[in-house]
Parts: sequence; C-alpha cells; structure tokens
Amino acid sequence: MPARTFDVGVVTDEVARDLAEALQTCSVWGLSRFELREGATGRFPFFTAEEVRLVEGVLRRGVRITAVSPGILKGHVEDEERLRRECGDVLPRAIELAARIACPLLIVFGFERYDGESASNRVRVLRTFEHVAEAAASAGLAVAVENEPNFWIDRPAESVALLEELGHPAVKLNWDPGNLHWGGMTPDHEAFRAVQPYLANVHVKDFAPDDPEGPWRPVGQGTTPWAQLLPWIIHETDLAHATLETHCEPLLESSRESLAWIREIVARALAA
Repeated sequence: MPARTFDVGVVTDEVARDLAEALQTCSVWGLSRFELREGATGRFPFFTAEEVRLVEGVLRRGVRITAVSPGILKGHVEDEERLRRECGDVLPRAIELAARIACPLLIVFGFERYDGESASNRVRVLRTFEHVAEAAASAGLAVAVENEPNFWIDRPAESVALLEELGHPAVKLNWDPGNLHWGGMTPDHEAFRAVQPYLANVHVKDFAPDDPEGPWRPVGQGTTPWAQLLPWIIHETDLAHATLETHCEPLLESSRESLAWIREIVARALAA
C-alpha cells in the first residue's frame, strides 16, 4: 500500500488579490492546489479574461483548482431578489467556468438564520440546496456548503441533520473549524466525527478570541486546536488536502507563517 500523502492548498486572494502575483508566490512556496474566490476586479466567476487565461495556463503546468467560491446563499432565504440573481445568474456562470477549468467543487453558504425561523423557511433552504446541487451535478461538480455562525449550516449536529434530510449525494460540507470556534463552539473530536461523512473540503484559519475586532491570527498563533484537528483529518478521512484561508493581515507574511506551521503539523502526523 502506498504511503499516505496530504497536501496543503490556499485560497489565492489570501496571499494576494492579484491572481498572477498569488500564483507566482505560491509556486515559490511549492503549492499547487488552489481555491479561487476573489480576483482583481470581482469575485469568481466574474474574473477578467486575462485571469481566466492565467488559470488555464497554470493548469497545463500541473496546478489543480480544488474549489471555487462565488459567495452565493449568504443572505436570508426570504431575500427573493438576491436569490433570483444568485441562482439565475451567478450560479450558472460559476458552474460553467468551474467546469471549464476542471474544478470539481463549488463552495456555497447556508443562509442566515434568525431566532424563530419558520418551518417553511427550512423547506425553502432545502429546496434551494437541491436546486444548486442538481445544477452542479449536471456539470459533474459537487457542492460544499460552508458553515458560518448563525446560518442554517453552522454547528455540526444541526448541519448534518439538515443534510441528511436533504439526502442529495452531490451536497457535502466545506468544514471551517475556525468559523465554528468563532461562533462559540470549540471544535473537538466529537464535532469532527459528526461532520466526517460529509467532508469535501476543509478551511484552515485560526481564531483568537482576545480581539473581537480582528479575531484571527496566523495558524498556530490562535486558539483553534489545529494540532489535534489536522491529524484527525489526515488519519480519519480520505481528504487529500486542506486549504489555508489566512484571514489576517499582513496577508503575505501571515500566509507564509501559517503555511510553515501547517506543514510541520502535517509532517508530524504523516510520520506518526
């Protein structure tokens, strides 16, 4: 049996908003897996023609685009105008461009959730997820819903219950333990085991509760228990990588520090 391998990827705009600069820097750092989110003038899929050509060029050199994040389904499910725009315009554009660049995964969000939400809103959320999943699956993509505090996809038990009720094979989770921690729940092994069957992607960023105005630090300098989480992800899932989402300034130096720390933890876990 071949030895287990595990890579680290990065959200490109967490290194530099300029895509060419981000890809060049990451090449120097030895990275070849990227999530696309923000470009110089707009969020995916509203990249410039030059940015699309740049992505297609690096693909020919062996780079992999692991996920794209158009930022949809982040409002409230009753915001019909936003929902029509996102599902009627952004979604098909994102699917078309993702398929063009051989990206297998579309990251979406899980709708803001208020206290006292009606049962009908839960049904609306489920039906929207189903619509997005069908559209993505028709192009050979999967959908990964990212957890956010006070969203329908948030804490593990409730998130898994919703996805089980949906029961669509193309819908998975983009698990962000930092977001979970930010929302008041420390990600432990029980939380990890709850979401494990649905994991399609993992974002790595580090929560620092001492500064509410800027609650993120380079990975390894906050309080999110990544020294435990990464080995669980490596040894208890079949994921091939995790994605750095630095989230703190200065981006370049914070990403460099985070990457070095993550690589050390990954190396230790693989050697164990």
